[in-house]
Amino acid sequence: MSYTLTESQIEKDFYLIIKSSAINSLINGTLYRKGMRPANAKTEDAVVAFLTGLEGQFQTGVVLLNIYVPKIDNKTSGKVKDTHRVDTLQAAVKDFFEAFSDPYYELELRETPYSEDLEEIQQTRINTRIYYRRTTF
Repeated sequence: MSYTLTESQIEKDFYLIIKSSAINSLINGTLYRKGMRPANAKTEDAVVAFLTGLEGQFQTGVVLLNIYVPKIDNKTSGKVKDTHRVDTLQAAVKDFFEAFSDPYYELELRETPYSEDLEEIQQTRINTRIYYRRTTF
């Protein structure tokens, strides 16, 4: 008999993993699960979201970690990316992966965390794909 988890269970696991990590203590706002962050949020928040998973002797898949960083006023041309915060948070994500140890999950960072400007909400989003593998027996 195998013990596989559902989308919601995996997302909850990663929410709890990130909540107890240094990433969560660095974020000035709140950590949310997918669909829970208010649409009009102007705070520095993080969202954990299940993306995809495969069943088998080893359950594998991808979970997203998106961190929203409000733009700052540069006093000359309006709001711009807060490069200091983005750099700090991206480094924290990399440090998290280097130090992560868990008896159930193996994690891999196959892509560099990257940022993209979201002009419509005046924020920068740091995107990270977390590749996971967990034994189901």
